[in-house]
Amino acid sequence: MRKLAQRRIVGAYRRSASDGRYASDKSDKGCGVASLKDVAAAAGVSESTVSRALRGTGRVSEKTRARVQDVANQLHFTLSRSASSLASGKTMRVTMVVTDSLNTWFNAAAMEGAYEVLSDAGYDLVPLVVRTRDDLKRFFDRLPGNRNSDGVIVVSIMLNDDQVGVLEDLTMPSVGLDARAIGGYSGTVRIDDADSMRQAVRLLHSLGHRRIGFVEMPDNPDFLFSAKLRSGAFRDAARELGYDDGEITLFEGRDVSRFRSFQDAVSETATRIISQAERPTALCVETDDFAIALMYEFRRIGLRVPEDISLIGFDDNDRSSMAELTTLHQDPVAMARMAAEKVLLLMRGEPLGEPHSMLRTNLIMRATTAVPEGR
Repeated sequence: MRKLAQRRIVGAYRRSASDGRYASDKSDKGCGVASLKDVAAAAGVSESTVSRALRGTGRVSEKTRARVQDVANQLHFTLSRSASSLASGKTMRVTMVVTDSLNTWFNAAAMEGAYEVLSDAGYDLVPLVVRTRDDLKRFFDRLPGNRNSDGVIVVSIMLNDDQVGVLEDLTMPSVGLDARAIGGYSGTVRIDDADSMRQAVRLLHSLGHRRIGFVEMPDNPDFLFSAKLRSGAFRDAARELGYDDGEITLFEGRDVSRFRSFQDAVSETATRIISQAERPTALCVETDDFAIALMYEFRRIGLRVPEDISLIGFDDNDRSSMAELTTLHQDPVAMARMAAEKVLLLMRGEPLGEPHSMLRTNLIMRATTAVPEGR
């Protein structure tokens, strides 16, 4: 489903600047192409009303909009995107900025959710992948003069002060998805990391674990991702429940460039964990994928999960249920829908009832957490 949505998104992007005229799909029986004027005459309204009705903009009653759409369907008439853009001064596009790849679990789900909302409103979703710090800088350098989209959604990237300043000065709306700070954005959708970590630590505390830890993913030196703030939230939650600093271990992410492969990073992290003089009996891990990889690595070297070490992931992605991983569930499809709805309202000049939305995660209990041995 998500791969299909991605193909549609990319296809829409490639089509978005195609023909410059109003077009008709009516090709059978050698019939001529219906025009905007034809639809207006048949519907008994002005040409501008037809344009507004089919674009879904302006003050057009639902009854009139339905009548215009019905006539347009009968005449096989469609309003071309580029012609509509010229008439309205809008591009009918929203840019979604992501890092790394389009097909990561979170990015693919986010595109699916945003596409559902934006396509229904007549907008194309244009994905922009930034893979390096220079890519991101180039995007923000060009953003103030960008006339190729009507709004922008930035996914998961923590921005520096200069980039926040660019957003604050923009004339187009910007929404942060999985943002960890609200500065610069017209709106944000984010999860409550503090509450998420409280849920996880409460579970470990209730099971009787006294030595606990948090495991970060390997770092990409070009970007600071919002997920990196989870380790601080974990430490705060542990202290709230009475753990002292000697009972809390943070396994920081190492520079990803030092590893030849993902498996190398997993092996190095597992070695650091088992080499601790006072090894934690339970770990929270930054993502499900890294937690699952650690689980298999622990079992390979003789540690039993959960008997010897309990694991909690974060995401509840498609693989976590198969691995029976206890995890914190977030829903990037729903989050992206909400972000897209915000950007739509802003592009229409409407106020946001809740500019900055913070969502809770849910703790999903599975088979990788248990009472520590000896309890």
